[in-house]
Amino acid sequence: MTTDPRFERSARFWLRAYPRRWRLRRADEMVALLADLAAPGATRVDVRTAAGLVRSGWATRARTRPPLRHALAYRLFDRRVPARYRGWVRDDLEGASAPLRVVGSVVLVLVAVSVLLPLATGDRPHAPSWSAVVVALGMSVGLLSRGRRQLQKQSRKHLVPDGGEEVTADTLLFGWVMRDRLTARGTAGILTVAVGVVGLGAVAACLAAPTRLAAAACGDACVGTVTVARSGISPALLVALAGALAVGVLGSLLARRRLRRLVPVRPAQHARRLVRPTPRHRMLLVTLSGCILGVAWVEGTGRADLFFSVGVAAGALLVLPALLVVWRTSWRGPADLALVDALRIAFRGRQSRVDTFQEGLVPALVATD
Repeated sequence: MTTDPRFERSARFWLRAYPRRWRLRRADEMVALLADLAAPGATRVDVRTAAGLVRSGWATRARTRPPLRHALAYRLFDRRVPARYRGWVRDDLEGASAPLRVVGSVVLVLVAVSVLLPLATGDRPHAPSWSAVVVALGMSVGLLSRGRRQLQKQSRKHLVPDGGEEVTADTLLFGWVMRDRLTARGTAGILTVAVGVVGLGAVAACLAAPTRLAAAACGDACVGTVTVARSGISPALLVALAGALAVGVLGSLLARRRLRRLVPVRPAQHARRLVRPTPRHRMLLVTLSGCILGVAWVEGTGRADLFFSVGVAAGALLVLPALLVVWRTSWRGPADLALVDALRIAFRGRQSRVDTFQEGLVPALVATD
């Protein structure tokens, strides 16, 4: 019996009250059970059942959460928790809240420097400057970009058992694993939208900025920078942006030809696993886009001279047409197309590389039916 997609979405929404590890193991059978118990033709979980799921889910979270002293030692001093709480640690490392904590920690530092530090020194608190906000966003991008390596490091420390320690379903051991690659279907669209939004913001900054940065001679063999007021939109800037767009359109035609020729003859990838974007990927893309848009806003409002946004606008116009072609190919092409392969073929005209197995962490206990 097929479950109504609307009912399945509703059931999975309310099942989010349960811990992530519980959902990974039992969500499918729980959705099927709820569908069997629901009234004929139901498209959503009823209120009473939803309340019961929320109550049971939070009770499960409370029951499997480590005591406060262990949780604080883990949070503040990166100490290992007892083996029976290893599932909670794995959810903490791999769950959707991990990238939010990274950005939140940077924001907390920014608030402390802008508000708490002046209070401690007797000064008046002040709003963070635009430069501090951009630096904070840049720090967030740097921390999020280390996500995979940091996750491996933390998993080795907290999830690999010591000698004689209890082995649970969330215990990890060293082994050979497949190489994870982002799937092109869906991911290419997210990337294209992000580049389009960033490019639009940069173009708007180029058109609205009241000042620009220019080079000026300051003596023999000396060149400095000066602020020049803009009386209107520079024709040279319009020509440069139009030229970048024209080159991008021509490049998209070449990318389309490359994708049609090379995608059907891609080599088999037996050591590869296609995955969807994780919350860390999405947060990294949002933070990076926010950082670039923040600089564009600063330059567009005259708080800084126009310089960075010109390069961003030209770059976005160059790559956006080809990204649109990649997006279209990802939906109409094979489902096993990886984003890295599509971009490599479209922009470099080279065939995808064959991935090999790599050393990683694998579950110590594998459930079998």
